[in-house]
Amino acid sequence: MDLLDAMLNKSPKEKFLEIIQNGNLGALEKTFENFFAEYVAMIELLEKQGLNENDLKNFILENSELIEQRQNDIFIELGAKILGHEG
Repeated sequence: MDLLDAMLNKSPKEKFLEIIQNGNLGALEKTFENFFAEYVAMIELLEKQGLNENDLKNFILENSELIEQRQNDIFIELGAKILGHEG
């Protein structure tokens, strides 16, 4: 099995974990700084809308398939950003 076959047989999460294990530290730092800034902004916006941690947890429980799909999208997006910063 060549490298391409190996990559195609992995889940987005597995590929992402491989990227962060082998990624450039500067690229990882920049990508995660941006990701956490977006996360904090989203939490602040939710709180301004009167939503709290329990609302968030309930949404996750009630929408597990959507959450899993979006997680895969985020794994792919962050992996691409890390690799893009390295290039």
